[in-house]
Amino acid sequence: MLGSLYSDRPLAVSPALAATIGLEEAVMVHVLAELLTFRATEQLASHPGLDFVLLDEADMGRFFPFWKPADIDRIRLRLMQLDMLAYEPHAKDRGAAWYALQRMESAPRQSSRVRRRRGSTGPIPPNWQPDKEWIKQYKQQGIPEDFIHAQIAPFVLYWRERGEARFSWGNEFQRYVLKQWREEQAAAGARERFGAMDWTWQPDEVALEILVRDGVNRNFIEDAVAEFVLYWMERGVTRDAWNSKFIAHVQRQWQKLQAAGLYGLEPKPIVPDWLPGAACLEILQLARIDEEWALSQVPEFVLYWRENGEARESWNTIFLQRIKQLWAQRLQRQAVEESDAGDQVPAGAIGAEDRAWHQRITDRSWAE
Repeated sequence: MLGSLYSDRPLAVSPALAATIGLEEAVMVHVLAELLTFRATEQLASHPGLDFVLLDEADMGRFFPFWKPADIDRIRLRLMQLDMLAYEPHAKDRGAAWYALQRMESAPRQSSRVRRRRGSTGPIPPNWQPDKEWIKQYKQQGIPEDFIHAQIAPFVLYWRERGEARFSWGNEFQRYVLKQWREEQAAAGARERFGAMDWTWQPDEVALEILVRDGVNRNFIEDAVAEFVLYWMERGVTRDAWNSKFIAHVQRQWQKLQAAGLYGLEPKPIVPDWLPGAACLEILQLARIDEEWALSQVPEFVLYWRENGEARESWNTIFLQRIKQLWAQRLQRQAVEESDAGDQVPAGAIGAEDRAWHQRITDRSWAE
């Protein structure tokens, strides 16, 4: 019956109540008032004298289809802070809760009571703090708790200097925190987009999705990170579009591999006289890896895979991965040796503090 009622009847909201507590809050009060009229109610020991109606998540979604769950939580919290709503989670069913309106006989009467109470609100106290429910709501929006607490002092100082009164300092603080958080996120994004390359750089998820969607092998993308970082670290260039630069870099190398037929071949074991192809050597050259040194690693590479006996689509790509790994380790050892000897470490060398990261990005089990 109630579902039919809400599908056929428009919501009638008191303009006076909406002007006093807000339109969204007034809508929730109206719906709950009708639910308390048409549904069975119970009284709870924690709130004697109040009639409660039990609603689960499905009910809230059906009666408030125009709000997301986060909006429902926000508006419910607002009514609780206005002392207009009593709310008790169900003891056994986590998805259900008890709802009651605080002795509300009619919307206009409740509106007048709230208006009188809110009208007496004065300037913000010097020791004002947001309550735990507000903190919980901020955290649900992904804002770190330490960031929230860091905003309290400047917020209080600002409103103490203005000397204005507010009906709900918690609500005002919420708007303030959200504004500061968005500005912080925007500033952090700008700092990340513009700057010099460093050893911690990684392509973001959007860049990875673009490359994978273009058909680039995921392992190939990951292997390209170390050489990309090394190349730009040595140049000390500052850019604001490293992800775009990385996408173009990987796409060029991937096209060279495909053009050379290094991917998509039938798996086969490595032959005893195997040597890397011209395209493979060209990619090593682009990565500034010494060709003579790379060729010196071929006998060990062939021996390992001859004994292993596995078949692979492209031995050139396996060799590329292995050489990049060994080259990065070689540069790391050189940097550590120069540092231990007291010499000045050249720009672009891998320092000791970067070992863990560099090992993680390069030390994949290439033999798997």
